[in-house]
Amino acid sequence: MLATTSAQAQTQDDTEAVRFTGPLVSSAPPLPKGALNIEPYLINTQTVARYDSKGDRHDVDGATDDWQISVPIQYGASDRLTLAVTLNAAYEPGRDGQWALAAGDTRLSASWLLAQGKGAQQPKLTLSMHQNLTTGQHDRLELRRVPGPTGSGADSTTLALDGQAYFLPRRNLRRRAGLAWRLPGANAGLHGQSGYDTHAGFKGNAELGQGVVANLGTEYSFNGHWALASDLVYEHESGTRVRGLAGMAPVDETLPSSWRLSIAPAAEYHWSDNAGMIFGALMSLDGRNTPAIVSPQVAVNLSF
Repeated sequence: MLATTSAQAQTQDDTEAVRFTGPLVSSAPPLPKGALNIEPYLINTQTVARYDSKGDRHDVDGATDDWQISVPIQYGASDRLTLAVTLNAAYEPGRDGQWALAAGDTRLSASWLLAQGKGAQQPKLTLSMHQNLTTGQHDRLELRRVPGPTGSGADSTTLALDGQAYFLPRRNLRRRAGLAWRLPGANAGLHGQSGYDTHAGFKGNAELGQGVVANLGTEYSFNGHWALASDLVYEHESGTRVRGLAGMAPVDETLPSSWRLSIAPAAEYHWSDNAGMIFGALMSLDGRNTPAIVSPQVAVNLSF
């Protein structure tokens, strides 16, 4: 869940300018025609606890931090259509104790501006489609140098609807809301140990259920350099069905569904209309059948 936006200025005086770079999670409307935006992220995810099937939180000791590099690249094909690719990689300790870089899944996106209102609020409504490409590792983990999964193994499709509007006399308050739905039925072939709780000797597949992500984002610009941002994020995953053979024993089970509620406060600093950065953290508030995480992250936003 990554936001890619271009910095915006409404006056030339930095004491009065309004510029935004975030928030961390909420998605942006399409770019102007010919505009290019690159926003590399460095993300550290720390698993600090786990929510059980009743929603009770249990602390986790000795969990290894995960580092992720994510690079969303957007291009305005027209004033209504933006095309994007997001490249991902994980940096984790390998089996030999040395840190290693492993490719993550790649996401292709297309965003279409459905509607745009007039007036000071400048409301926009965007429809997006995201296609996950399985360039990361998800199975045969017992043979990998980096033992953890870095991808889902499923070519899944997600549809999203996002809105944005400005508020206050200077339009220095921006709000966003979004709802994303991952279509059910995507399949991941599984061999051996995988991110779907299978072990060495297993052969089969995992059929993903639907996934839903809803978010509310807010930004407040103090001046041309500084702004504060925050996201409230709800994630829900339906149960994934795992079928196959563990040796000679048949397996047909559905992993439990899960949900998580998180908040992502952040601060933004802007050097100019075309360059800025955002730094903050995604933190779990509640959930069920899911890890509780703290995920500090920083991104640099560059517009061309």
